[in-house]
Order: sequence, then structure tokens, then C-alpha cells
Amino acid sequence: MEKQNSEPYQVALDLKISEKSDFNSFVPGNNAGTVQLLKSAIIKKEHEFYYLFGPHGSGKSHLLNALFQLPEANSKCFFVDMNLVKTIGSFVLDVNLPEITIIDNVDVIAGDENFELALFGLFNRWYDSRKGVLIMSGSSSFDYIPFLKKDLTTRLSSGVICSLDFLDEESCVEALQKRTVEKAFNLPPATAAFLVRHCNRDIRSLVKILDELDKLQIEHYHKLTIPFVKKVLSIQ
Repeated sequence: MEKQNSEPYQVALDLKISEKSDFNSFVPGNNAGTVQLLKSAIIKKEHEFYYLFGPHGSGKSHLLNALFQLPEANSKCFFVDMNLVKTIGSFVLDVNLPEITIIDNVDVIAGDENFELALFGLFNRWYDSRKGVLIMSGSSSFDYIPFLKKDLTTRLSSGVICSLDFLDEESCVEALQKRTVEKAFNLPPATAAFLVRHCNRDIRSLVKILDELDKLQIEHYHKLTIPFVKKVLSIQ
């Protein structure tokens, strides 16, 4: 990756962006207002900053990936997940900004002076440009991120603040069944509801459980009935 480009460009990072992490597999649940707000921001591309936060497993990164894949963002978006590039170097943020800039997991670089300065510089370049939309995200509210540079906290507080909550039980069941369609195996609604009630509503964790169940049903030549799931997952 070059340090500086003369033209805006799209960064997809194959190890992060997945065609499956789009709106076809995303269930908004009670987060519909936040989802529509950010969709509208991508479509309009007005000069506005959005800070999105939500706990791990609430679908934050899935939502940002889905926004990245909207037709309106095609070839006009710089997307980067700080979890993936924090070991590469802060130069990844030293770019000319296109119409849409999405930066996921900004909280993971808290305490790294070089990255904080680079993120602060990116924000100021965006602000001074007077054009385009900037979306950043973290796992907690901006005022709970332990940045060394407090001016960065101020920048994150300066825009539209929105949040994601965990899905309710019904929405979790819907999300699981969408995932099983992608994985091409059958998960009865009753079994999906059982998993949600007896595990948690962290979609990331539930998808990992689905991967394990997919393997186990093949190994045991068994359908994913509730008794089978209880046995293989040791659920009382």
C-alpha cells in the first residue's frame, strides 16, 4: 500500500470484507433507526461525521461492512478496520479521502501515540475539506475510550452519535436462520430459539456455535434437534 495517493481509492482488505457481511444477512432488530440513518448518510454523502458504538457481538462491524458494499459506496469509499492494521503502521491513515470514509474499531488504537496522531490528522483533513461523510466506530462511547490525545475524544463527540443494541430473541433467531441459509444446512426454528435462550444474544458467538454444530451434524449424521444440540454442547 502506498503512503499517499493522488486520487481517492477504495480499500477493501480481503481478509475483512466479505460478500456475506452485507444487508442480505444483516438483521437490524430494534436498531432500524440507526441503520437507516447511516444508510441515508452513505447515499447523500453530505459533510457530516457519525460515531457509531456498540458492544462486541452487536453487529457493528457487520453493519459497516454492509454500508461499504452499498452501490452508492462503490469505488467512492475508504474502509479500514483498525483491528487489522494496527500492527502495520499509522501511515495507512495518511490518504486522500474520497466521498465516504469508514473507520471501524478506532478504540483499539487508544494509547498508541502515532496512531492517535494519524487519526486526529485524518479527522482534521476531512473537516477542512468541507465535503464527504466520515463514519467511525468503537465498542464503547467516545468518552470511555482512553485516548492519550484528549482532542481526539473531542473530535469523536462533535458529530452524530448513534449506538447499536444486542438483538432481541426473535431477531437473533432470524439472524441465525439467515446464516444457516448461507451455510446451506437446516436449523429448525425451535432449535434456533433454544440456542438463543440458552447461550446468549451475541451474534458473533452464536455464529461460532453454528460452525461447530455444522461440523458435528456431519460427523454424527444427525439433524440439529434440540436433544442433539443439548447433548453435543453439554447444555443442561
